[in-house]
Amino acid sequence: METLIRPHAVKIFECDRKKRLRLRCLFNLFQDVADEHADALGVGYDFCLSRGIGWVGANYHLKINRLPRWRESFSLSTWASGKTAVSGIREFKAETPDGEVLFCASSQWALIDLVKGRPVSVAKNLTDYVLRAERAIDTAFPALPLPERVDAATEFPVRCDDIDINDHVNNAVYPLWALEGLPRGYADDRDVAEMEIAFKRPARIDDKIAVFTQIDGPTTLHRIAAPDKSTDFARVRIRWKAGG
Repeated sequence: METLIRPHAVKIFECDRKKRLRLRCLFNLFQDVADEHADALGVGYDFCLSRGIGWVGANYHLKINRLPRWRESFSLSTWASGKTAVSGIREFKAETPDGEVLFCASSQWALIDLVKGRPVSVAKNLTDYVLRAERAIDTAFPALPLPERVDAATEFPVRCDDIDINDHVNNAVYPLWALEGLPRGYADDRDVAEMEIAFKRPARIDDKIAVFTQIDGPTTLHRIAAPDKSTDFARVRIRWKAGG
C-alpha cells in the first residue's frame, strides 16, 4: 500500500473554542494514520517492538491553510517518502472532498534501540518497504535556533495524561506546550500558518517543563526545556497569520 487515505469528520470533542480542529488532535491524527500505514508496510509498532526497536519522532514541519470546523469532512492521506541511514521520512496531507488542501506536513522519525536509546540502521533492521517520492513539504528539517532572548516564560509539571504507551510524553503534547508558553491573548486574533518542531529528548512523568519564548512579530520561537535549562526537550518555531 503506497498511500493510506482515511476519511475523517471533525467531532465535537476535537474542537477548540472556535469550533475548529485542535492542534493536538491534528497531531494525534497524524500519529494514528502513520501507525496504521506502518503496520500495512510491515514496519509498524508490533513488528519493531518484537525486535527491540521503535520509531521516535525527530522533526515535524506543518503548514496550515485552514483548520477544518466541527462536522466538516476531509480525507487524511499519508505515505513514506524516503529514508536515511537511521530514519524514515513520512508525509501527510488533508483535503476536502472538492480538493481543497487544508493542511499538510512532512515528518522525520528516527529508528532507535529501545534499550540503549540509540539510533540504529534502517537497512539492517527493517525489511524494505514501498516509498512514494512526492513530498508534502519540500523541507530538509533545518536546525531550529535557540531563542536569543526570553519575551515570555512559563513552567508546569508533566501531567499523567501526557504520557503515552512508550512511557514518555506523546509528540502531540509539545505543540500544545509551545502555545501555552505564549502571553495570554497573543493567539486570540492569530492562527498558526506554519510550525516546525525539533524533538530533542523525551520528557517523562517526573520532569518539570519550562517554555522560553521569543516573539518577533508574526514569528515565535520556543525552547521547551527543564526550568534550569539543563535539558532540552524540544524546539518549536511558529509563523502566525491574522485569525479568521
